[in-house]
Amino acid sequence: FEGLAIETEIDLHAEALTPDFKKMPPAEILRLQITTFENKMSKAIAMAMPEITFIHGVGNGTLKTEIQKRLSKNTEIKSYQDARKDKFGYGATLVKFK
Repeated sequence: FEGLAIETEIDLHAEALTPDFKKMPPAEILRLQITTFENKMSKAIAMAMPEITFIHGVGNGTLKTEIQKRLSKNTEIKSYQDARKDKFGYGATLVKFK
């Protein structure tokens, strides 16, 4: 069954999501990243995962800000923080569920 594997680290870099990223305007890339984030979040909650890490990169901080805005409003979230700096630097967010 494809798609049933539990991913605990989700790479939201444009090049990881679509081969066409070079042709896409930044707003469209951000929309794709946010949609992917929301889909993976819903799946993680539905599967009762204890936690998940979203790799968003550092960049200009737009994606990280958008993700954290959504996390702060989600009642299923126990906490979120920068994920292991030794592994990701400041480019990932660890989300823990209730």
